[in-house]
Amino acid sequence: MLMLRDLQRAFVQGALSDSASAFLCAQIIEDGIAPERRLAIYRNNAVEGFLKTLQATFPTIVRLAGEDWFRQVGRGYMHRYPSRSGNIHYIGQQFATFLEAQLAGSHYEYFADVARLEWAYQEVLIAADHPSFDLSALALVPPTDYGALVFSTHPAMRLVHSRFPVLAIWRANQPDAVSDEPIALDQGSSSVLVIRRTDHVELRELPPTAFALLAALVRGESLEQAAECALEIEPGVALDAALGRVVSLGALVDFTVPLDSPAKQ
Repeated sequence: MLMLRDLQRAFVQGALSDSASAFLCAQIIEDGIAPERRLAIYRNNAVEGFLKTLQATFPTIVRLAGEDWFRQVGRGYMHRYPSRSGNIHYIGQQFATFLEAQLAGSHYEYFADVARLEWAYQEVLIAADHPSFDLSALALVPPTDYGALVFSTHPAMRLVHSRFPVLAIWRANQPDAVSDEPIALDQGSSSVLVIRRTDHVELRELPPTAFALLAALVRGESLEQAAECALEIEPGVALDAALGRVVSLGALVDFTVPLDSPAKQ
């Protein structure tokens, strides 16, 4: 007995591959249109919908590489990472990983990091919102507990680091860019904060120490552990100033007081 699940799987495979199996074609009523042609209609719609969504998600990569190249690579990506969600927003989730593998060692390997920046932009667009950081609550924590505090970062915030100047590349390829001067790939690394504001998404280059501190807090490390990460980047840096800057950016939204602290007793 033919199981519906088997038929559905065969249909998906036929809609995504370049040809349909004899088994699947045998299950399709011809009714004036050959089964292979019927499947080709679904296949074309699936591929075009996928590629258009991918292009809309990564417009900077399209501009850098050209639409023909992007569509060719996009087809390979579709076969490697077919959509597994009813929400087409998530189609591009693995695109940077795919480009990293495809372009490793080439002159265009920086495309992967540009794609990571664009995906971070897309993620913060739909991320949940959160109330602002309550500084008055932090003021109640004894200073002796500061080092053990664990902070929560804003859900509509991402961090992207690259050895390439990805933020400069991204800005130079926006529709409203005013300069067309070439960007040297070896001109420096980029440590970018991507965060959603009330009416826009902000992309901001962070100093290495602030980025290292915030990255450690994102990983769930305590303030003391995060401070050690920042000190590895710049020994002697004023950590209170670095933390103050991170708070002022709106990147932190809450904190956890250690269970054994006086504030919890």
